[in-house]
Amino acid sequence: MQSYLVFGAQSGIAQGVIQLLLTNSSVDITVHAFSRGAQPSQLNELEHGASKLVWHQLEDYDVDTLNKNLAELELPSLDLAGVYVFNGILHNDDFMPEKALSQFNQSQFEAVMHANTTVPVTIIQQVLATINSKQSFKIAALSARIGSIGDNGLGGWHSYRASKAALNMLLQNIAIEASRRFKGIKVISYHPGTTDTPLSVPFQSNVPDGKLFDKQQSAQYFLDVVAAQSFDQTLSYVDWQGNSIPW
Repeated sequence: MQSYLVFGAQSGIAQGVIQLLLTNSSVDITVHAFSRGAQPSQLNELEHGASKLVWHQLEDYDVDTLNKNLAELELPSLDLAGVYVFNGILHNDDFMPEKALSQFNQSQFEAVMHANTTVPVTIIQQVLATINSKQSFKIAALSARIGSIGDNGLGGWHSYRASKAALNMLLQNIAIEASRRFKGIKVISYHPGTTDTPLSVPFQSNVPDGKLFDKQQSAQYFLDVVAAQSFDQTLSYVDWQGNSIPW
């Protein structure tokens, strides 16, 4: 039975991906979902045939917690098909993206870097530390076009831009190392566009018509684009249309 690991599983896109995996898969699968929150009610009773969802509620995403939970899964014995990382933050009750350098705040920057860069990379680090070198699957992490230095013509949003650019660099490093140690692994940095979730609500008025996606749309785009990426031992930095994004 194929298995998927979905981290940051309470996010809107993650929930859509879990729903599609469980209901549309042509084979029986197990989705192991990881989140600091409890399983959302809309993800109850989604099992299709022998497919099932196993929810892992974590206290945090530090190394010890990840090690403990991943060890219990015995990853080397699983037929892993995908590791999907949806962790991240843009704003919260305490701060919004900076519009000017005068709004740059050290604690905000550190919080955004931790959520968008440190946590995803730590998750991937611990997964790769647990598997065996012959397993073959795709690792896809939620990045953003705004992490592209070449595409940056507007400025602003300092912490978020920097965190996604740093994530892309680390994913590139991971892809290079994986090409030496794990020949069957493909790493993908993915820009989802704008999804109708609490994350995007303050900015939806600026989204062009037809470019605000519901969770199911975003989830389907994600799965389609991930499936289209070949096992070429390089990092793909792609958007929801499957187009490459400049670094």
